[in-house]
Amino acid sequence: MEISTSTNICAFQPGRERLPVEFSIETCAKAGYRVLDINFCMGLNPDSPMRGDGWEAYVRSISALAQSHGIRFNQSHLPYYDVDSERGTERARQMEQLIERSIIGSAMLGAKWCVTHPFTAREGKGVSSVSLEKNLEYFGSHLKTAWCAGVGIALENDFEYHTGQPRGRVYCAAMEELISLCDAFSDPAVGVCYDFGHANLTGGFHRHNLNLLGGRLKALHVQDNHGEKDEHLMPFFGSIDWKDAMAGLADIRFPGELTFEIQEWGRYLPRELKYIAAEQSLVIGRRLAAYYEEALREK
Repeated sequence: MEISTSTNICAFQPGRERLPVEFSIETCAKAGYRVLDINFCMGLNPDSPMRGDGWEAYVRSISALAQSHGIRFNQSHLPYYDVDSERGTERARQMEQLIERSIIGSAMLGAKWCVTHPFTAREGKGVSSVSLEKNLEYFGSHLKTAWCAGVGIALENDFEYHTGQPRGRVYCAAMEELISLCDAFSDPAVGVCYDFGHANLTGGFHRHNLNLLGGRLKALHVQDNHGEKDEHLMPFFGSIDWKDAMAGLADIRFPGELTFEIQEWGRYLPRELKYIAAEQSLVIGRRLAAYYEEALREK
């Protein structure tokens, strides 16, 4: 099982400033990574090249840099926003353009799956069938872009807590809702991304969840927390039982990569020490992969 990480692993700093994706690619390559998840949420930065007319040239430059370091991209993370509350606004128009560019950019980089978040339709007042209908309608146009580009859309499980406080019913926090949404598309270009940290905030039944997902599972966000807030920590630094979680992946013989999404782990490391987060994550990733292989052998 190969180890991958989001390019956000070296990007976060104290405050809102982000280091460029090129820095993350180079740092991860030096640490020993050969597979990366391109995080197009970088496009949320008002100064991002993804917002300008030269966005395609920018993506090509990322591709060239990655290739020079022997890096391939397995998946991406699309930018996201509150679709329900911002519908029809100028910001929504800008975000939709950015999402479309990111889907095309994912294909240009060779990624197979674009991870994104379902949204909750507030008019449904917690009734999941309303949110299901609205998500089917909304993602229809993005799915057409994905078809043309030759990539898939992986819908990510959500959670219902923010800084430890309830924030109301959130669609696809329940695994059954995510499965229903995925199946409703009835399209091989739609799958699921399982975020271990999000699932840990909704009970943490990882092996059970993974067995429910089965072949729908196309991508992973490997991160840890203490079951109270979305901390995006390195595995073993929260409360997740990773041996049991890897056994869940072995149950369904997940064929993809273990992809970290641990941007908060190294946030406070100085730029010249960011490599520590990348190197340590590979060591821990290999232990997770060993758990996976051990579970396979026991079957």
